[in-house]
Amino acid sequence: MRLRVLIAAVTISLLAGCLQPVSYEPLPPQKPPGYGEAKFISPLTDDADRNSLQTAVERSLAHLAEKNSASNVSGYPQGTRGNLFAPAKLHRTLVIFRDILRDTPNGAEFERRIGESFSFWDISRADETRPILLTGYYEPVIEGQLKPGGEYLYPLYRRPDELGAGRAKDQSTLYYSRKEIDSQGILQGKGYELVWLKDPWERYVLHVQGSGQIRLPEGKTIRVGYAGSNGRAYRSIGRYMIERGYFTEQELSLPRVREFLRQNPERRDEIFNANERYIFFRFIPGKEGPIGALGFPLTAGRSVATDPAVFPPGALAYLIASQPIFDEGGTRMARKPLRRFVLNQDTGAAMVGPGRVDFFCGSGESAGMMAGAMKEEGKIYFLLAK
Repeated sequence: MRLRVLIAAVTISLLAGCLQPVSYEPLPPQKPPGYGEAKFISPLTDDADRNSLQTAVERSLAHLAEKNSASNVSGYPQGTRGNLFAPAKLHRTLVIFRDILRDTPNGAEFERRIGESFSFWDISRADETRPILLTGYYEPVIEGQLKPGGEYLYPLYRRPDELGAGRAKDQSTLYYSRKEIDSQGILQGKGYELVWLKDPWERYVLHVQGSGQIRLPEGKTIRVGYAGSNGRAYRSIGRYMIERGYFTEQELSLPRVREFLRQNPERRDEIFNANERYIFFRFIPGKEGPIGALGFPLTAGRSVATDPAVFPPGALAYLIASQPIFDEGGTRMARKPLRRFVLNQDTGAAMVGPGRVDFFCGSGESAGMMAGAMKEEGKIYFLLAK
């Protein structure tokens, strides 16, 4: 599963229910999306450092080597891709790309070798390509402690022991809702608490994102990550607040939502509970992270999250979009081009269909500013060795 988070910046994911690509139209079910070979992309520039790209490539190679083993190939999801992006093809693609990356400096020679070695593929229908909506996500650092007390009143729960069996309700197998867990306290005192946080808003956004770092009072930082959910559907609280008349769609932003909840604490549970989906956490060992859907740490500026039924997990892609620029005070000033190689290494509940890509911006406040301001149309092309 995937992570997503926010402390103070405007992050798209919490409001995902009311944000759509400007030009993207859902593809009709009778004509599922397919891949078409695109023309060579030029200029094939990369605006980030090579070390991060090499790290991300090695992590995808490790994943694909496992999936390429005889015991795992049959379980690899095909979705709309058929056999175009089989693990063996993706692994070979990354091996060749790694060799070029090691041996060739940026510039004309690098672009020539990429053009000779790879074909580029994108989602298409009836010879018409569609843009993606590129959003951002990041990992926050939140204050917490291992025991309740003082301001630390809001627990993160580990996965309950009985969750696997589910719970019958209305003839369906559903586990407790957010209202039952947080408002009614149905899990309190059962030993499921991992850490305690100061702010219910920060707890909620951590649930939406699925991962984060917790800074303890003594200065030590621990990482928590997704361990499971109650199986209920995600609902955007942004969309709910528009429906209830708290904001118009034009007024809606995460700072406005956060401020509204702090000024109207009596409305907080009502609004949070509109999203019945509930996330359980676990401690993530080691210093690297956060951990993405493929089971290894994500790479800031290189990992993206998509729908695994549409886009091939672990694959190499070339992303073309734009990114925000901020002044020293954190105010967004302008946008600049974003052109770089990325690896498809994560997924998430809001990443559904061919029109969504989420860009991992890293950890901390500056990454949160970037993630919160990113809502761009773009294109993504997946590479295959010829």
